[in-house]
Amino acid sequence: MKHVLKISILLMAVLLGLSSCGDGDEPDGKWEKMKWKNIDRLTEVNHTYIIPEEGGTFTFECTNYRPWLSYVAINCEPQDAGQDWQDLWTEFSNDWFGVEIVDKKVIFTFDEIEEPVPLRTVEVVVTGGDIFYTFLFQQQKQGKH
Repeated sequence: MKHVLKISILLMAVLLGLSSCGDGDEPDGKWEKMKWKNIDRLTEVNHTYIIPEEGGTFTFECTNYRPWLSYVAINCEPQDAGQDWQDLWTEFSNDWFGVEIVDKKVIFTFDEIEEPVPLRTVEVVVTGGDIFYTFLFQQQKQGKH
């Protein structure tokens, strides 16, 4: 009985592996780039989105894939997903930043930047399978004028 169960599991894994790679039309690395709508029209400078000092919530919508999180780094420090790598990672938060994916929308939330931290950086990589997109954010405390 155990032998039949092992063979069944192995057969299912092989079939899943063969069927999960798509229909064969797109070779690895040749997927169409992710396309994004910057819903809140956040300013981008040199591939980095500039977050206002007062923070806020900013939404991007992927028009051609249903993404999930692949990587998050706060001030260049990689963050733990807090879950098994096999699960789809759809949210992350700390004490001043959060990201959540709902359907095709990626929602980023930043709290107001306070003293003594003059600069915050966030890197978020999302994936739709064999395609990836990197969001870079910078939030800076403005000097008094």
